[in-house]
Amino acid sequence: MKQVAILGVSYFGSSVLDELLEMDVDILVIDKDRDVLDRYRDAVSAAIGMDVINWDALEKTLPKTLDAVIIDMGKNIESSILAASYCRKLGIKTIIAKAETEAHGEILGIVGATKVVFPNREAAKRIVPQIVSNLVLNYLPVGGNLVIAEVEIPESFVGKTVLELDLRKKYGLNLISVRSEQEEYRLFSPDYRFETHDIALVSGTEADIDSFAGRLEKEGSSKRFMESIKQLFRKTKV
Repeated sequence: MKQVAILGVSYFGSSVLDELLEMDVDILVIDKDRDVLDRYRDAVSAAIGMDVINWDALEKTLPKTLDAVIIDMGKNIESSILAASYCRKLGIKTIIAKAETEAHGEILGIVGATKVVFPNREAAKRIVPQIVSNLVLNYLPVGGNLVIAEVEIPESFVGKTVLELDLRKKYGLNLISVRSEQEEYRLFSPDYRFETHDIALVSGTEADIDSFAGRLEKEGSSKRFMESIKQLFRKTKV
């Protein structure tokens, strides 16, 4: 299960939090506002009242296994910059910070934020799928319930053709185009065989894309787990 911390629950942080609460994610909320903590205490894994610019307290509180952190300190620009810097020092790989201005965003990027956003509800919808699935690279709601997303092709797809996989029938997705990590998107035929590190541009409903990415991640995790068990068995047998 993904572990995500929300540092500061202003209007952007609360939008992201509300989206995350709809998914199977372990959530830690940190804020100084007691009313905010009381509002979410029963819905999240932990709600802690603390000043996020207290380095010692933050270091002791944030789990070492944290996958991502969302920083939203409201109008307090200095605090958000310090929080991003501290999270970088703690080795957190995904640091998403809300910026108030272009200059603020540039500084956040310099001190450690891996993604800087300018708050609105659509930004929250784009970010959450990338947090909960390593397969989703970009996510764009285009109106109604339709979404266009960049999805990394899993190992189980490699060597199979577009026709064999039949994404539309099996997953409810339309394949728009395909590219490798270094190349641009290109035309493809039904007999195109997916290669390692291919990236697919697909369209579908939010539910179909979330299900697709989540299902494939679970399949990949199970496969890796079984391979680990097999290797351990071989070593024990020897």
